[in-house]
Amino acid sequence: MTSKCIGKGKIEFVDKYFPPPPPSDPSSTRSKPSLTANPFEELKDANTMSEKKLQDTFIDIVNQHGLAPGLKMGSCETRPDSAEVDPDRQKVDAAFWRSDVAPSDNEPHWIDQLMPVEFKAWKSGSNYQDPYRGDPKVPGGVAVRDTALPKKNFGQIISYAELVFIVQQRVAVFMPIVIGRVCRFLRWDHGGAVVTEAIDYYEDWEFFCDVLWRISQCSDEVLGIDPSAVRLSDDDDDFTIMDRAAIPNPNDIMETERKLDVVPQAPFTFKYVRDMFRKSLDAHWPRYRLEVPDGEATRHFLVCKPVFHAKGLIGRGTRGYVALDCDTGRFVWLKDAWRAYYLLLEKEGDILAKLKDANVPLIPTLVCHGDIRDQTTLTSQEWELKNPDPKASCSTSGIGVASSSGSKRKRTDDDDSADIPPPKGLSGADLPFREDCPLRIHRHYRLVEEEVAMRLSEFQTGEQLAFIIFECIFAHFKAATNTVHPILHRDVSGGNILIYPRIVYNAKTREHCIKWSGLLADWEMSKPFGDKSASKVQRQPERTGTWQFMSVALLSRIKSIEICDELEAFFYVLLYYAARYLQSNVDNITLANYLDAFFDQYTETSAGYHCGTTKRDAIQSGKLVIREGLELQFGGPMDDIIAALLSWFKSHHVVSAYNQSLEEERKRQEAQAQASSLSPGDEQTDELKFVPMLADEMDLPGQGSPEILVARKLGEPSFHDWKDWQNVKSHRPVVQLFQYHLMKTWPKQKNIGDRIPKSWVKPALGSTAVTATSSNKRARHERVDGVATLPIPVIKRNPPTSPSNRMGSLSDRFWREQRKRENGESLPLP
Repeated sequence: MTSKCIGKGKIEFVDKYFPPPPPSDPSSTRSKPSLTANPFEELKDANTMSEKKLQDTFIDIVNQHGLAPGLKMGSCETRPDSAEVDPDRQKVDAAFWRSDVAPSDNEPHWIDQLMPVEFKAWKSGSNYQDPYRGDPKVPGGVAVRDTALPKKNFGQIISYAELVFIVQQRVAVFMPIVIGRVCRFLRWDHGGAVVTEAIDYYEDWEFFCDVLWRISQCSDEVLGIDPSAVRLSDDDDDFTIMDRAAIPNPNDIMETERKLDVVPQAPFTFKYVRDMFRKSLDAHWPRYRLEVPDGEATRHFLVCKPVFHAKGLIGRGTRGYVALDCDTGRFVWLKDAWRAYYLLLEKEGDILAKLKDANVPLIPTLVCHGDIRDQTTLTSQEWELKNPDPKASCSTSGIGVASSSGSKRKRTDDDDSADIPPPKGLSGADLPFREDCPLRIHRHYRLVEEEVAMRLSEFQTGEQLAFIIFECIFAHFKAATNTVHPILHRDVSGGNILIYPRIVYNAKTREHCIKWSGLLADWEMSKPFGDKSASKVQRQPERTGTWQFMSVALLSRIKSIEICDELEAFFYVLLYYAARYLQSNVDNITLANYLDAFFDQYTETSAGYHCGTTKRDAIQSGKLVIREGLELQFGGPMDDIIAALLSWFKSHHVVSAYNQSLEEERKRQEAQAQASSLSPGDEQTDELKFVPMLADEMDLPGQGSPEILVARKLGEPSFHDWKDWQNVKSHRPVVQLFQYHLMKTWPKQKNIGDRIPKSWVKPALGSTAVTATSSNKRARHERVDGVATLPIPVIKRNPPTSPSNRMGSLSDRFWREQRKRENGESLPLP
């Protein structure tokens, strides 16, 4: 995160983000307080005050002198909000609200905050609490301090901004932080933060008071609130419409698998969908009417609490809602995200439309989609303004997406080192991103789909789990091999394989029935497959995927993504959900530790983070060894599928590694031959070589022939490996494997619920799991279904981890990592 903060001068910041109202606006003179003396006189010695006294005095001054007319500043550190809004129960020190919605109970009221405010007492030396320091060596001249206390404070302010983004519809979040007698203003968006220099509000009180007045005159939109989302009050018609839609309807169809005596006429609603919508209408959450482009038109959808939201402030910030279509009254799935905004990177809705054109089954059905107005993250622009590209052939004014860079260095999606000239038709001014910029541009995007699906963890039996994954593999096959728009998904994960009930006709029994099917969703990271010209330009500058389900080869950064890597990801999804939700021969605590080691742990090298040893050992050995003498087993065809797939991936790993070693040896020998050619006088003739035939004199029984002794060189694949390694290079053998075993009779392997104990705590490397107590509660690591998709950058950075059931904040993860580092412990995932 230190590279995600850009410094800016106070006047530059204020003029850009808090512009004064035009002189013709009556409010520009009507509301401005008339000050003849320094209102902050009581805070002259603020650097000697406690945090509480500093906070209370500052708030009183702002309110009593009317420094922000129309706004009210208040403390909110007494009690946290409801756990329904903030499971972490965070208590920011103070906040600004519009006067008409300002609370009086000293609670945060995150859904109404205009600006959170954090206070810190001034402490000198290593205890100085300002999270930032001036650093002329970094872009923008601002960096996060390296000492513990500032880093802790940095984690706190991240978590506050992240929560505001989650519970409100925001483009940006502004946040003042007051440390003793200085203040910094921050502007967060999903690209990073712009941070002002430290302002002494006592010495520079006239400027500071002008800033507060400007803030009070700014519209909600200027202060970062999304104008495309209309907040609903309880007397709005749409509010009432949502309540009515949530009422149980006797005509809704139960989603359980069964034969149907009467086929329902479309359109109809599954009961679980209305239940999900009703559950989302949480009284503690705000309701909104969201706009979504539909070609040249605009449609509107009603939402409340998201069913899913991604962890982390920087990045896509994806939220998923069960939404009500204002036009049709139907329930739909609405995805709100900040998509990576680069040249040649397609919108997910456009990808879905292409897949439908190619008759790819078992994927979401597009309703409408589009970018939301001109809402783009601005932090990367600030970086480019601070760091003009000397090679640029054009100005960096405007949005600065593809046109802001003059670099001619290009990379493929998976190669971060190749120098490739720009494709024909693209000049240096048309490149997709500034390679040297550590910040990424994101654009606000919404996508609406017909299907409101269930999470994969809601499968009922092991056979059903295998069938759902089997169908999604088939969908992946159709997407990758169709002749119209071949596309590789590139993010197969537990969160992107969903369950959707369908009414199907059984030709054998001549009956209709409800069958739970797979739905392969979230195609935003996909790319054209088989078209070499499409990969000549890197469509985004970071590798992508979900750490837990990526192949060993990709986690080891030794190759570009292929079908075999996607098939390996499907295997990991099957293994993860079977292990976590089905009965096996392993107890719960041992299983929790094994899943953590297999899916979440990693190895660290000078080149960055790589595959963990447990996953790598499983692929290299072809066995799921829990401990010596114990291998993971479930019983029935599930074991057969897992064993076969594991054996195939093991063979593929062995043969691929062997072929790679042969290629490296060939290149080494060619280089050696070119570098050190022997002169004619130094050549050695065969006549000088003499090898005694001693083996002919060894007349011992049981000795193998020379052919057998040399048949397998060190590392050479076995006959079995050569036979099986290609079974995972294409879809057909894997589909046939599932199909064969799904035709068998399966035992009643029911989903017994999450086997990860609620009291389980992620152990430090080399230790054992313990039960959570009040002293170690912050270290609690609980898994949830559907691991969030996160970018895995080329630069050295921790890989993503399974998020917490309590929706642990970024500050929690940031501070936990720092504490481990300071204690000299092995660093677990944050």
